[in-house]
Amino acid sequence: MSRKIGVSRTRQKSSGEVREEGLAARHSGHVLLLDLPVGSACQPPSDVVEVDDSVRVLLEIPGVPVSSVQVRVVGNRIEVTGEKMTDFPAGETSFLCLERIFGKFQRAFEVRGSVNLGEVSARMANGILVITIPKIADRRGRERRIPVTAG
Repeated sequence: MSRKIGVSRTRQKSSGEVREEGLAARHSGHVLLLDLPVGSACQPPSDVVEVDDSVRVLLEIPGVPVSSVQVRVVGNRIEVTGEKMTDFPAGETSFLCLERIFGKFQRAFEVRGSVNLGEVSARMANGILVITIPKIADRRGRERRIPVTAG
């Protein structure tokens, strides 16, 4: 089951409202992102924000080097994969508590709407991967006069 992601342009939702929605739809203007199910045990948390000229997907992946992250556009789908390596000594280690997650991770988003998937960019700083998807002008619904010629 996929989850629709977006931010309302008319009113910002409170954190309680967003939590209550769960898997419900949230639209973002003329752009829709579907969070697709993947077979990875680890799925980094993400935020999706819309600004005037783009939609941005922010993934929280602290401790992951840039060289371990791959972002691909396949059709109308954006796929993020990578791996967070363990940082404790090899061999037998006795843990008193282990809450951090290590290993391979994956996220996939289907993008629908007036965006330019040919110009997607990604940058990482301070453990946050920011994927920027530029918007294009939506031409649907605009009036355009068509000249009528004789003969």
